[in-house]
Amino acid sequence: MKIPKYLKDNDYIGITACSCGVLDKIGEYEESIKRLNNYKIIETNNVRTSGMVSSDKKVRAKELMELYTNKNIKCILVASGGDFLLDMLDEIDYDVIKNNLKWICGYSDPTSLLFSITTKLNIPTIYSPCNSSGLVNDISIDNYLNILKGNLVKQYKRDKYERLSNGTNEYNLEKDNIWISSNDIDISGRLIGGCIDSLKDLIGTKFDNTKKFINKYKDDGIIWYFDVFGLTAECLYNTLIQFKYAGYFDNTKLIVFSKVCYPSTFVGLTYEDAIKNALDGIDYIYKFDFGHIKPSFTMINGFKVRIINNNKESSMEYID
Repeated sequence: MKIPKYLKDNDYIGITACSCGVLDKIGEYEESIKRLNNYKIIETNNVRTSGMVSSDKKVRAKELMELYTNKNIKCILVASGGDFLLDMLDEIDYDVIKNNLKWICGYSDPTSLLFSITTKLNIPTIYSPCNSSGLVNDISIDNYLNILKGNLVKQYKRDKYERLSNGTNEYNLEKDNIWISSNDIDISGRLIGGCIDSLKDLIGTKFDNTKKFINKYKDDGIIWYFDVFGLTAECLYNTLIQFKYAGYFDNTKLIVFSKVCYPSTFVGLTYEDAIKNALDGIDYIYKFDFGHIKPSFTMINGFKVRIINNNKESSMEYID
C-alpha cells in the first residue's frame, strides 16, 4: 500500500462536501470542529450548504481536487453523507489523487469515492465519522483521532450502543451490544468495504476495481465490512448473491456487518438469515461496531487486521 503521512499537531485538514452539505446539521458540525482544535481547518465553499447535494458534480469534484493539490493540506475529511456522490466519480482526476498522497476520511455515501481510491490506486482510505455526524466525546472518536496520527490503537467491542443519534455531544449508550458470529472468530486479512447501499452501485462500472484488489492481496485473504443503512433484508440477501456472482468474495476469509440503521422486511426474512443463507459457509460477524449506529470503529480500507470474537474477547487491531 502507498501509505500517506499521518497527521501531526498544527497540520492543515481540508473539509469538503462531496455529497450533502452540513447546513442542516450545523450545530453538530460546529461541535465536531471543536474536536479538531489541534489542526488548522480549510473548508471548501460547498461545505456550509443544504439540499440533496452540496453543489453540482463538477463543482464537488473541482473542490476535492483543489484540496488534493494544496500542498499544505495533509488530510481530507468528507463533511457529510447523502445519496448522490456517485455522479461525481466521472469528474475526478485519479492521477491527481495518486500524485498527491494524503488521507481521505468519511462514511456512508462517500463509500464509492473511498472504495474506488483504495482499489484503483492502492492507497488506504478511512471509513470514519463524517463531521456533520458529530465528533462527540467518546473513546471511539478518541481512537479515530489517534489513528489519524498513526497510533493504530486496538479497538474493543463496547458493552452498549446508541440506537440512533440524539444530537448531543455524547452518545446515549442504552442498548446491549452483542456480536453475532458464525463461529468463534480469530481471523486476519486485508480489510475492504464500506456502506453496502453505495457499494452495490459500483458493480460493473469502470470504477469497479474489486477483482484487481482481491487478487493482489489473495495471499493475505480478504475481510469485507458492510455497513447496512437502509436495505431491506431481502435486498441485502440479493445484493450479497450479486457480489458472490461478481466474484467479490473470492479469497474472502471473513465478512463483518454493521447493525442495520433502518431495518425492514417484506416477507419476514431476518437479517441474520439473509446473511447466513447468502454467504453459504463464509465466516461472518453481524452487529459489529462500525457504521451508522454508534459507537463505531475506525475502518482503514487496505490495511491488514486481526478480528477476534469469542467468549473472552471481541476486538479489531491493525497488524500492518
